[in-house]
Amino acid sequence: MVKNKTTLLPIILVLIIIAVFAFVISTPNNNYESDAKYEITKTDIFSLEEFNANDVSVMGLKVGDRTQILLETLGSPDLQTDYRGGTSTLEYSESIGLEEPGLIVLLDNGVVKRITMKPTFNEFLVGSTKAGLEKTEIYAIFGVPEEVVRMPLKQDSTLVIKSLLYHSKGLEFTIRKNTALGFSLNLNDQGSN
Repeated sequence: MVKNKTTLLPIILVLIIIAVFAFVISTPNNNYESDAKYEITKTDIFSLEEFNANDVSVMGLKVGDRTQILLETLGSPDLQTDYRGGTSTLEYSESIGLEEPGLIVLLDNGVVKRITMKPTFNEFLVGSTKAGLEKTEIYAIFGVPEEVVRMPLKQDSTLVIKSLLYHSKGLEFTIRKNTALGFSLNLNDQGSN
């Protein structure tokens, strides 16, 4: 009986070390440190005269970052959906302290291409930077979009959502019934300011 206890002790210690290591790796880094010019949880980017999505971080993550930085910064997602061609969406809710999905990250072949903030993420945002703005508010802040894309809400649906695209900023609003369902920072090929 004593021999079994001494054999189990090292195994239990190894399991505890593995559990602590897994917890540390999966816990998001909430210091929000990044090389971005602006951190969206600290800066009202919608009030800035000029900004570019490439220069904005969200809880320390920015478009153009790689998968490893994403996982080190935000931790494991609450839901991950993988698609063909190396594209994935990662949804964050409880893992960042929200009851519903508030942050959706689009990965394309290991690169963060889009970071979408839903209205539930508003509790982290400051000033006029908010998801869920009315279309008239968006036009008042940013002017007429450079492109408007209409698409069905679901396949074969007559219900339509619109994307208001501000390519020069790397900013996109998804609109339904004149209210934004959220906004996205898109990796911007037009470069940084």
